[in-house]
Amino acid sequence: MTIIQLERGYLIHLLSSVLHDAQPQNPPENLDWEKLYKLSTWHSVSNMVCYCLSKLSSKPPQDIMVKFYNDYKKGIAKEATQHIIVEQVLKIFEENHIACMPLKGYLIKYLYPQPDMRLMVDVDILFKNEQKKQVKKLMLGLGFTLESEGGNHDVYYKKPFMNIEMHRRLIAENSPYSDYLNKVWDRAILKTGYKCIYQLSHEDFFVYIMIHLTKHYANGGTGIRSIMDIWVYNKHYRDKMDWEYIQAELEKIQLWKFTKNICRLSEIWFESRESNELYDEMTAYIFSSGVCGIKKHSIVSSMNADKKRSIGTAKQIYRLKLFFPGLNRMKISYPFLGKLPFLLPVCWVLRGVKCLLFKPKHTFQMINDVDSISEADMAKIQNLHEKAGLLK
Repeated sequence: MTIIQLERGYLIHLLSSVLHDAQPQNPPENLDWEKLYKLSTWHSVSNMVCYCLSKLSSKPPQDIMVKFYNDYKKGIAKEATQHIIVEQVLKIFEENHIACMPLKGYLIKYLYPQPDMRLMVDVDILFKNEQKKQVKKLMLGLGFTLESEGGNHDVYYKKPFMNIEMHRRLIAENSPYSDYLNKVWDRAILKTGYKCIYQLSHEDFFVYIMIHLTKHYANGGTGIRSIMDIWVYNKHYRDKMDWEYIQAELEKIQLWKFTKNICRLSEIWFESRESNELYDEMTAYIFSSGVCGIKKHSIVSSMNADKKRSIGTAKQIYRLKLFFPGLNRMKISYPFLGKLPFLLPVCWVLRGVKCLLFKPKHTFQMINDVDSISEADMAKIQNLHEKAGLLK
């Protein structure tokens, strides 16, 4: 997708106008509304943009306005459904003594001017793995179907668009931040008035959302919403948080410099602070990433993990991991491997056949993406990450 700087800048301006409840400026003369709409949908903020379009004296063409308004209506319906169902799930968990902790977007969305402004693909809830059987029974009893099981989380689905990820871990075991986040229950505090619903302090939650943002940013890129989340969270809690504690915690995992740069970037976007070359590069990287990153960024980051490898060796290793995933990852799609691990090679063949039969375009695109990566691609992203403060 070609990112046009004019549309990029105006999209940030519109989102900032919504966050500040301010009058937006009319669009630049040469703005392409179709491109701006596509950019906003790619980052899942088109519904939020709609909130300020009626204030413009120079509005988008009618067909584009209809698209924005339809996304706005869908956002309201989706948020209302998610709110009702998640509150129902948490109530059942509380009544059945299931220790749990709602995460990320489900909490942050209530800090936005309207909760439906912050769309969520799914809702994340942390639970203790020893209560897995009880959780499964309760979720199925609420009309959910278990879509996938194993790994970091189990995925439950309920029509029309309700996805809940029940996390036993906040991050993959092979993440550089897993040791830190594996102690999250030690930092958890009971939510006022509850016996089983937990939450984190404002400081610990900020550290968590920074780690989550870092995971996506470093391994494929992150979208506009992640930066907006940081700004919204800081707007509410900046003056209430213990920043010495936050700095000490983030320094333990070598993320303090990156955190300062992300916070500064959010202020450049939504407070009109002065930018520089680094933040311009970070902005371009984020806008080319969509909500949760693009595959090429992810491939480059993975191949950059060991700087001593040649690009040819890095590509071969990546292809091997792509075609022959490890046992833990394969158990998510083939749960019986937990008891019959010797069937892993058979499952590799089954997976390959399924990919070729049902996802041929996606499969060959993945292969082409790996082949198309150059040393210049790897050097460019690695250089940006190092300047931004990401130490791998």
